[in-house]
Amino acid sequence: MVATFAGTTPAWVKAKPIDNDYYIGISSALVTENNFQQVARDKALGDLIGEINIEIESTSLLNQQDINSVYSESFNQDIKSTAIAQLEGHELVDSYNDGERYWVYYRLNKKEYELLMQKRLSEATTRAYDYWVKGVQAEDSGRLTDAMDLYLSGLASVEAYANRHLTVDHQGRTIDIGIELYNSLKALFADLSILTTPQKITAQAFSKEATLAQIEVLSNGTPAIGIPLKARFSIGEGSVSLDAKTQSNGTATLTITNVTSKQPYQEIELRVDVSAPAKFNTDYMKRLTADLFDHIPVIKLPVVVEQAPLKAILYTQDNRISGLSNNISSYLNDYFDIVHEKDSADLSVTVNSSIRKGGIIPSEMYDLIEVFASCNISIIDLSTGNTVANFGPQDVRSLLPVNSSNSKIQATVQRDLFKELRPMLERNLKNAHFSRKAQQNSNAIDNEADDDTSMPEIIE
Repeated sequence: MVATFAGTTPAWVKAKPIDNDYYIGISSALVTENNFQQVARDKALGDLIGEINIEIESTSLLNQQDINSVYSESFNQDIKSTAIAQLEGHELVDSYNDGERYWVYYRLNKKEYELLMQKRLSEATTRAYDYWVKGVQAEDSGRLTDAMDLYLSGLASVEAYANRHLTVDHQGRTIDIGIELYNSLKALFADLSILTTPQKITAQAFSKEATLAQIEVLSNGTPAIGIPLKARFSIGEGSVSLDAKTQSNGTATLTITNVTSKQPYQEIELRVDVSAPAKFNTDYMKRLTADLFDHIPVIKLPVVVEQAPLKAILYTQDNRISGLSNNISSYLNDYFDIVHEKDSADLSVTVNSSIRKGGIIPSEMYDLIEVFASCNISIIDLSTGNTVANFGPQDVRSLLPVNSSNSKIQATVQRDLFKELRPMLERNLKNAHFSRKAQQNSNAIDNEADDDTSMPEIIE
């Protein structure tokens, strides 16, 4: 059971004293609370710190480049929490327990506190300056990540004093080390460039053969040493690995071991793999430094995927249409490898054609005969059984003298039919996303060979 102290309630419980020589903190906690004495103490020290006026000086880091408007409120909250944890020289003046609440009275000598803060500030500023000098040296030698760590360590040294003007003498001039550290960190990756050799990678889908590229990282034209990089497919899919850091000449090797997407155009995203480390205790400094890493260059390395030509087997409904089949086969050969075994084919191409006789058209010189020809082409993906394309011209009209030979009629009809079929082939193959193996002229013939088997016999 908590003892109750008899006697008159102390005046300091009723009204907080005013003392020009001391910061004063008074607070209480219910005696029914767990650890009520510690609770009362922490609240009283918070009250004491609240008396210390934390101003943001006009020349401080927090008042530069519009940082103050964004972070000042966060700073005030964080710095008071930090101040409580680091508080020294405070003393317990009195305590009082009325049986319901436990009261404590703490004070801190203002002069002693200011001397302590000046000592801490001087030590922190000297330490931060040392980090900055070493960071500049690391940056000049191309060791950017070392410089980054040193600049961040310097900022961590003065984290609690970001509201103060942190002056040091540097080569005969006075600088604010907090601002110098921040600006150096901000500019560290500003002039960074990432180059690739080659500038475009050509690879084959599902190939186990490794494809390599050389990555070079420069800072103001100087090789950037020990830069951590990361790479990923931003378009497409595949396995990609990269040296952990750039070498002494600023280079790293990118290795693509497998492209698992058949997209013809893909991209690998390359970026410097740095982020704000967990060096800081305060939210304002964590956010302040995180903002600095949002603009590090990112490059896109194009990957053009070469796919092995698809293989197609050609079927004709009637073996008497070899002439038309040859024309079609020659054209398709620009897109596919034509094979003769179904087991080795990716696609099947079936050609159905027919020809029929029309009427006699009187003419001044000689009468003409109408002949109508039709053709249909069906392309099937043998791996899925899906029909990829199904098209063909119907009732293509040809006119010939009535006394034309059968071979002449068939050759003319073949020519007219293929003339209509050719643009349809190109359009449908394009719509089905097939690509030419190479830019070359079609070998499709366009002649009038006397070949009785070039088309089916005319149906009367």
